Amino acid sequence: MDMENNIMWRKLITILVFLAAGLYFSSSVCFAADNLQLQLADDTINITTFYNGTTVEVSGSAAADADVVLEVSGPKKDVHLKEKGKVLGFLWMNKTDVSLENTPADYMVYTPENGGDLLNQKTGIGYQALVKDIKIEPETEDKAFIFGEYVKLMEKSGVYAINQGDVKYGPVNNGLKSFSATLNIPSKMAAGMYHVKAFAVKGGDVVDQTQSDLTIQLQGLPAIISSLAFNHSLLFGIMAVVIALACGLLVGALFKGGGGGH
Repeated sequence: MDMENNIMWRKLITILVFLAAGLYFSSSVCFAADNLQLQLADDTINITTFYNGTTVEVSGSAAADADVVLEVSGPKKDVHLKEKGKVLGFLWMNKTDVSLENTPADYMVYTPENGGDLLNQKTGIGYQALVKDIKIEPETEDKAFIFGEYVKLMEKSGVYAINQGDVKYGPVNNGLKSFSATLNIPSKMAAGMYHVKAFAVKGGDVVDQTQSDLTIQLQGLPAIISSLAFNHSLLFGIMAVVIALACGLLVGALFKGGGGGH
């Protein structure tokens, strides 16, 4: 009986140890996840008739000894480009069709002051990290060069950007510090679902991350036009022709007799 009691007590103690360990680690994980918080002042943007881009205020908190990097990324798509090059040594012409697969339509990063070192393949943030997930066809092309040229094109359009110094820190309280930033939403960002991610980086590693979704949607006249174009293409085409003819007649009436041959 004593042996059976000893075995039973050992089993009970083992179970209690495992339960205590489970509670400890689960509470530790919850605490770590609670360190990084992200809030969007507005998670929905409406594209109306006179929409010309906007901004979204972002705030949150992170561990006092970590840096915060924000990332805004759009839907993935395949991009088809024409690569130009010299033919016969002096003529610039389209030489090759190049495709970039799995490419974000929009990609913007916001860092604190002097945060360039936080953007690399190790942290998985920034252009260097982005290019590794993109497939370029044909594979014989210089991947880094092609993607670099594509980034320049997108930066001119305003939908790709690295914004250093835009993440601002607030005071530290109970081991946490607040942060804030203003996200630029250019007019060329199409309607769709966008991911806003916050990364806590410490010692060159991402130690925590969280995400909020940002929706850009058509409203009013733009929504009506889009619905006609995609769901009633024949009616949309007829209306476009009628409007073009009406505009032509209006312009002709306004400038009738205003010019002629000389």
